[in-house]
Amino acid sequence: MAKILIVTSRFLPNSAGGAEKLAFDYSEILSKNHDVTIATTTAKNYITWKNEFNAGESFHKNIKILRFNVLRERNLKKMNSLLDTCLNNINNVKANLEEKFIIEQGPFCPDLLEFIESNQKHFNLIILVGYLYYPIVFSIPLIKIPFIIVPTFHDEPVLQLPIFKRTYLPNFFYCFNAPEELDIYRNKLSNQIKNYAMIGTYISLPEKSSFQVRGEGESKKIPLDEKFKILTIGRIEPAKGYPRLLAEFTEWKQISKSNEIKMICLGSASNVDIKKYPDILFPGFVSEEDKSDFLVQSDLLINPSPFESFSIAIMEAWSYEKPVLVNANSEVMVGHIHRCQGGLYYSDYMSFFSMLNHLIKNETLRNRMGINGRLYVEKNFSKEVVSKKLDSLINRLLG
Repeated sequence: MAKILIVTSRFLPNSAGGAEKLAFDYSEILSKNHDVTIATTTAKNYITWKNEFNAGESFHKNIKILRFNVLRERNLKKMNSLLDTCLNNINNVKANLEEKFIIEQGPFCPDLLEFIESNQKHFNLIILVGYLYYPIVFSIPLIKIPFIIVPTFHDEPVLQLPIFKRTYLPNFFYCFNAPEELDIYRNKLSNQIKNYAMIGTYISLPEKSSFQVRGEGESKKIPLDEKFKILTIGRIEPAKGYPRLLAEFTEWKQISKSNEIKMICLGSASNVDIKKYPDILFPGFVSEEDKSDFLVQSDLLINPSPFESFSIAIMEAWSYEKPVLVNANSEVMVGHIHRCQGGLYYSDYMSFFSMLNHLIKNETLRNRMGINGRLYVEKNFSKEVVSKKLDSLINRLLG
């Protein structure tokens, strides 16, 4: 039994997606055969980094969680100003300015770094989840024992900063979610990597017999009479491509004059003025049971995000045999689609209209894409498959 330390900026048991879900999933898988400790912050909200959990030691089942206070909440105006200055002087940006940006990016938690530096000798392996934030960037130079970086790289402007090329060296060991994430590393950081694994995170596959809506009184679902239902899942915010999607869908509805098509957006919509879109439903954050009902009822899932390192949302749709339509700017999602033929993608206003119309009109195609997607998830991202790959990687590294 090895002692493994997982470092992540936030640790949220049962998180719906993102690096938080990956960190949680990996900790649960590894805790079956190893002694797992999570080193994280007391922050729950990644926008503010406000201290909401209690600092100190707690447990989730047999996983020890050590939380450290964030010294200050994030000042978005200051952070964005620093980032703009860095990006506008990308060829001559000073290292101290980049470091100031990472500190402002947060979560600023020096006690977490001090713990890693002082206590690493008590562990056999460290797993670092995420690439962008202060605890990961500033802990790497301190680590003297074997470690794995699970970067969840996105092809986003901030990745241009030279500090990331200096930090994520090619001789480190990486664990990527998809081949396209590896390509992002090679292309954006101009490094030829030596050691890596391709794992991803797992999807809890529903039994096909459960592809039905729960009985009346069990669900808080919104009853819909529309013949065709489009679903989105995830944070409804500008960085995830929602303003563009909401505007394009609204215009498509006006042009098509269809009253039998409805779009439902699940997730927090605090960063979007939903009053501007009266023809779109925003149920907010829903339970896993209600999300299952929405997936069963839906005909198509759209993911408008241009920046993805994996996309839990499209995997969940495929697990229910639903086709997907995704933003072509996300090379990761397009790569998934190419490998399984489980959907289509759009790059602009016209292609969005064209692809959406094509999917609405072709039920046979949608059904085939949904089945293809389900097979892809079963083969690559079931809990059994991911657990086997992760256990194999740990055994290989620890000998």
